[in-house]
Amino acid sequence: MEKQRNKRLIKSCRRFLIILLALFSPILASAQNLSLNQIKALRITAEEGQNLYTKTDLKFTVTIPNVHSSQVQILSTEQKSDINFRTIRKSENYGENGTTIEIWYNFEKKGTYTLTPLSVLIQNRKRNISFETITVTDDPATMLPRIVIVFEDGTEVYSDETVNASPLLKIKTGKKLKFTINLQYANQLMQFNWDIPKDSIFTCSKEFDFTEIRQRERVYSHNLIPVAEFEWTGLVPGTQKLPAFRLNATGYNGYRSELLLPEILIEFTQGNDDELTVDESDIFSAAFYQEVSSTENEKNIILTKQDCKTLTDLYTREHNEFLMYRTARKARIDFEAEHGLVSSVNPIFPTVLLYISLIVIITSCICIIIAARKKHKIRMLLFTTILLIGTALLIYCTVRRHERYGISCGCKIYSIPQENAEAVSEVGSGIRVKILESTEKWLYIEVGESGGWCNLDEICIIR
Repeated sequence: MEKQRNKRLIKSCRRFLIILLALFSPILASAQNLSLNQIKALRITAEEGQNLYTKTDLKFTVTIPNVHSSQVQILSTEQKSDINFRTIRKSENYGENGTTIEIWYNFEKKGTYTLTPLSVLIQNRKRNISFETITVTDDPATMLPRIVIVFEDGTEVYSDETVNASPLLKIKTGKKLKFTINLQYANQLMQFNWDIPKDSIFTCSKEFDFTEIRQRERVYSHNLIPVAEFEWTGLVPGTQKLPAFRLNATGYNGYRSELLLPEILIEFTQGNDDELTVDESDIFSAAFYQEVSSTENEKNIILTKQDCKTLTDLYTREHNEFLMYRTARKARIDFEAEHGLVSSVNPIFPTVLLYISLIVIITSCICIIIAARKKHKIRMLLFTTILLIGTALLIYCTVRRHERYGISCGCKIYSIPQENAEAVSEVGSGIRVKILESTEKWLYIEVGESGGWCNLDEICIIR
């Protein structure tokens, strides 16, 4: 009996060992296969969804399949001097029956990085796991606004970087040099002007909507925001400076900055005689035609300072009149027609609308009180709606009424509020301008899509 029990026990042990061997043989085989074939294919990648910015802790992950965390040991995490190691963590990954390694690094400088492979010990074997190449940029939310000029051939120049003293580009005379002025890291453009170069034709071919003074959405990005496109045609061979561009913009942090481009040199070389003759003919004929048409339109419009003051008084009366608004408006239009002035398509906001909104509000309040006493709910709802509309109209009228305008007495426009600065343009007498800013002696005015500083004494302000 004892021998039979021993035989049965031996048979049971054999069967148990066979079952265990059958269960663990695939795991052992897969572990051996991993160590030989799969380690080199593993890559440590930056976790998706995070912004790869400098001075930010960035997370990298890798999962080693079919290996328990107890069989993995980190040997080294050292990187270059400008890459700081923060922390590391390993954990069981039950989904892949393996081990997930999470490691954090902090980058001091922007650039494209290929990190040193991570040295690990897997099942007592030393292995190196490589990193995927990543590109790290500065956080746009912390950057100051800057100008980026992009030329037609793809050359880019930044306002916060230095430029070599040698000419940046070479172009033949008579040929157009096209480029775009862009803003980066800004959400609002306040002012934009530029100088006119000599011995050349310089035109602004397109202005984008961003040049309007309006608040953009709070989106932090590295994208370039186009401001305007320009065409520059040199007529005389030689090296010239790119015209100075001045932009006043508000950054993501809310602060307003005045931006200037560094000195950029462009070398104009002698072009072919045939091409130059054709181009110069077209250019000068177009310029001559524009000059003649401009002169013909403006030769008869000459207003004295007293005429400008009279026109200012007419605008002031029209702006503040209520009962006699139409009479005041007609008097102003007749005066402009008499002196050959073209009435603006955008008239000054009439204060009569402000008075109408006040009457609507007062009347609505009285009707609401009467309806409440008589318990007419529908009338109360109707007059309440009218009251809300009148209130909204009052707010709108109040904002518009504070817009400031003036009449030019024949003033020069400067890019900066200094008397020794070079004038960039001139506004004729009798022209209505919009006043955006003011100092003790200077006004920043806007005429159409352009603007600049002018002397306070040369503008009659409409009250």
